[in-house]
Amino acid sequence: MTWREDDARHREVLAALRAWAREIDAVPYPPGLDIDALMARHFESRREEPVMELVVTTTAPVSVLAVGGELDLTGSRRLRSRLTEEIGLAPRALVLDLTGAAHCSARGLAVLLEATGDARAAGVPFAIVGCVPVVRRAIDALGLGDALQLHATTADAVEWLDLLDRLKTLR
Repeated sequence: MTWREDDARHREVLAALRAWAREIDAVPYPPGLDIDALMARHFESRREEPVMELVVTTTAPVSVLAVGGELDLTGSRRLRSRLTEEIGLAPRALVLDLTGAAHCSARGLAVLLEATGDARAAGVPFAIVGCVPVVRRAIDALGLGDALQLHATTADAVEWLDLLDRLKTLR
């Protein structure tokens, strides 16, 4: 197993673990004690999970759910849960702002598609704005641009959603 030894803190931890291993070699210890496993546990406990921030702003015409961070497996679960909750509240319109998204996994894209379908089924006008290049490339690569209502800005999305609302009343 390879460990990063490029910074002082990691070198300190490795030196302490190696010194401890030399000390316990002099006393009986359980068979199978594995320094690599201990180091793996240490580094796993120190690993920071990517933070994903979800902020909802509600006004009379629209609710905006802004996403910041990683749309990975964990983040997409949180986003899916929040979108389901927001759609269940039946706002006049819902906009998902991805301006702050740093990454979008395949599961993140699936959540966008699922939310689009759920909003349509619930009769909630839904649009997506601010697709940063990393998200836009994934959408374009999979040909999902037509299935998702993408807009450059929240103002564009609100204008489009308002137009949809007016078109519905004409029917």
